[in-house]
Amino acid sequence: MQPKRSVVLAAAWLLVAGLAAGWVPAGTRAAPGKVTLTLGVDQEVVGLDPNKVTAFSSFRRVDLLYNKLVTYDPDLRVVGDLAESWDTPDARTYIFHLRKGVRFHDGREMTAEDVVFTIERILDPKTASPGRSYIDAVDGVMALDPSTVRLHLKYPLASILSGLASGNASIVEKTAVLNTPSGDLQKTEAGTGPFMLAEWVPDNFMRLVRNPTYFKRGLPRVDEVVFRVIPEQASLLAGVRTRSLDMATISDGSVARQAQADKTLAVLQAPSRVRDAIAFAIDREAIVRAAEFGLGEVSGPVPAPAKVWALQVRDFPEYHPNPARARQLLQDAGAAGASFKIVASPTYEGGLAVAQVVQSQLRAVGLAPAIEDIEWGAYINRWVKRDFDTMVELRGGDPDPDRFLYRTFYSTGAVNNFLFKDPAVDRLLDRGRVHVAVAERKPIYNELQRALVEKAPAVFLYTPYETQVLQPYVKGFRLIPTGALTALEGTAIER
Repeated sequence: MQPKRSVVLAAAWLLVAGLAAGWVPAGTRAAPGKVTLTLGVDQEVVGLDPNKVTAFSSFRRVDLLYNKLVTYDPDLRVVGDLAESWDTPDARTYIFHLRKGVRFHDGREMTAEDVVFTIERILDPKTASPGRSYIDAVDGVMALDPSTVRLHLKYPLASILSGLASGNASIVEKTAVLNTPSGDLQKTEAGTGPFMLAEWVPDNFMRLVRNPTYFKRGLPRVDEVVFRVIPEQASLLAGVRTRSLDMATISDGSVARQAQADKTLAVLQAPSRVRDAIAFAIDREAIVRAAEFGLGEVSGPVPAPAKVWALQVRDFPEYHPNPARARQLLQDAGAAGASFKIVASPTYEGGLAVAQVVQSQLRAVGLAPAIEDIEWGAYINRWVKRDFDTMVELRGGDPDPDRFLYRTFYSTGAVNNFLFKDPAVDRLLDRGRVHVAVAERKPIYNELQRALVEKAPAVFLYTPYETQVLQPYVKGFRLIPTGALTALEGTAIER
């Protein structure tokens, strides 16, 4: 038995928000008359360098501090961000025409030189950027003039725009990075985004202030955004109800249900043989009911919201619980009674609750898993070092399957933390990313999904719902299925 690289994986996240207006926490020192939007979150950031971070908590701040060449709109269409437009003279060449007059937060104008520096920084192995795998097909980037950048690819890559829309591809200021003693931006920022970092007390709060020179006319519509770190989920919801918080990110299904029952809030929602034995032993619907109070959708290798690509899970034999078959597979493998640890953290969506349900289900077929409950910082460290037997993992998805699957399951993928290697899967991943037409790519990704479920490098569980709870006087906020908070730039409070 080799449970060292067997990962129980959930493929997205749950976000609950309740918005009210006007309250400013002690110590944030907002000026009188300013409109402040206060968000309660249960996790502190794990650094702010957009080209390096991996934690969802960090990305939610990066969303507001930086821009990318392109981004996703609420309908998951790629649209221009710092790039006003782009041309593709051939399948391997992209020419981006940058917006003129865009300024970094220190006042310096953003130019093609900053874009080239950022792309090269991401591609440099020394940076160890998770974004490298998104754009590793780039073999040349050049500034044609101060407002024009040319990217050349080694081969056609259908997901290149999706990769450039990643938070890890946020454009940073070249001179700011070079002048930072640490050589990175983990404790500071150098972006062009709608808000600027003004104050940060770790494990307490972070205050962002309006960028007065933001290139989108009339935005942002509030003066400040304050993130308050409150580990307890019940306290987050209580803060929303009492209006001491304007928004709260809720990751506990029972607390989310309480929010749904509160009629004063409006709720918006968007969805090895031993490994084989585990796959047949797990009842995913039961996990969603127990760990998420029904607020989720069972899903496979591609997150459920990616409806163009995701196969129906009812078509996978492994998604129909079969404890008897699981016991037989364990017996055949000589692994009956095997013991191992399930690493989980209570800090993020479903983690500990999922581990408890999985533990019960695996014990029922003769395995002996123990739960290792650790705090968030230690969890991230263990994840990075691949120091686990099994791990309940939360992994963000993407509208393009190449972005989600290649980095995770390719034999040399940037976040292939279970060291999965399979030549057939590598071939499918290589084929899927070079075709551009959906009609050509879909059969490839259908075959790939079936192969990943059968080979079970990870046991895919479910996609939690993303939920936002709003007061009626909060205007302009739109739910983005990726979980990004970029829509806050257009959010206003109108009493």
